[in-house]
Amino acid sequence: MSLLFRDRLPLHVAVSKRCLHLILTASLVAVGFVFLSPPLSRKLLTTSFLPHAFCYLRNPPLIWTHVISDALIGFAYLAISITLGYLIYRTRRDIPFHWMFLAFGLFIVACGGTHIMEVITVWIPVYVLSATVKVFTALASVTTAAILPFTVAGTLELVQQAKITHEATARLRASEERKGALLREVHHRVKNNLAVICSIFYLQSTHTQERQAIEIFRDMENRVHSMALVHESLYSSENLACIDFGEYAQHLAKDILASHASPEASVRLTTELEKVTMAVDLALPCGMILNELISNAFKHGLPNVSGEIKLTLRKAPEGKCTLTVEDNGVGIPSDLDINNSRSLGLRLVRLLTRQIRGSFELIGSNPGTIANLQFAVERNDYA
Repeated sequence: MSLLFRDRLPLHVAVSKRCLHLILTASLVAVGFVFLSPPLSRKLLTTSFLPHAFCYLRNPPLIWTHVISDALIGFAYLAISITLGYLIYRTRRDIPFHWMFLAFGLFIVACGGTHIMEVITVWIPVYVLSATVKVFTALASVTTAAILPFTVAGTLELVQQAKITHEATARLRASEERKGALLREVHHRVKNNLAVICSIFYLQSTHTQERQAIEIFRDMENRVHSMALVHESLYSSENLACIDFGEYAQHLAKDILASHASPEASVRLTTELEKVTMAVDLALPCGMILNELISNAFKHGLPNVSGEIKLTLRKAPEGKCTLTVEDNGVGIPSDLDINNSRSLGLRLVRLLTRQIRGSFELIGSNPGTIANLQFAVERNDYA
């Protein structure tokens, strides 16, 4: 930003800056010369005058009022100049008019010096040194006063640019909020539409007495519900692009458990679900796979018998994830070939597993069955 104005400084400012550099250089040279020239040092530090305390008639309250006030002012000026110096050092490449801050710092140090000298001369009459400090303060003050008016135009331009940037940022933020609200509304409406479809499947199932047709309608209802639940999770999430699949799996499993509830048998659900953040294009097929695995555990693993279904979601190395559905039911038939099964549920699982480029296996245990799905999660969504 400082480069923006460097080539547009008026001649007066350039001259004033040059004067500022000369004052700094002359000050350093003068201080060095004083220390290297004993005669000049003695002249500056001469004390052949009456201390300033005589001007106050050696009145202690008056003397200490001046001493304390001047000392506090002097040290405050010193603290301010140190702060300005640190600011210039840390932001010298970014802050515009950093040389102006340097001029202010020099001016404030000089002003602080005159107050410190007022304290010293109360008891030690080094008025020549005090006058020298005042001359230095006068030069710094005049230089700062000469430079300051010519920075007003540039400063106002910076303020205007900052205002324009702030307004543009506010408009962008408002636009993003509108887009977020629109996307949230889209997820809400999709969820509602899918919920209507679920209701249609349920109502249709009540118009038939055929057991197989009722099962088909219920399976279709659960499949659509698994998709609706993804959009419901996105609608209630702060991140409209990703969901916590562990939380989603917990909710989906409980809903499926409620839909398969039977008075003849009770099934207990246990879960070990880690937090896995998943994008919507991955959550939808994974949700449908999970729906099939849990539904199969109810229908085939625990047909009208009590038992337990365990749902596990774990992170794996290199951005992979493992989803497992385990039951302690009757197990899988010995002649079942999952790769050639004509079951719609298993066909969906195979198709969706290929879609997410994962791997699936169905393992018989004693007792029960273990369905294991492994797939990769995008690293920027993996949490």
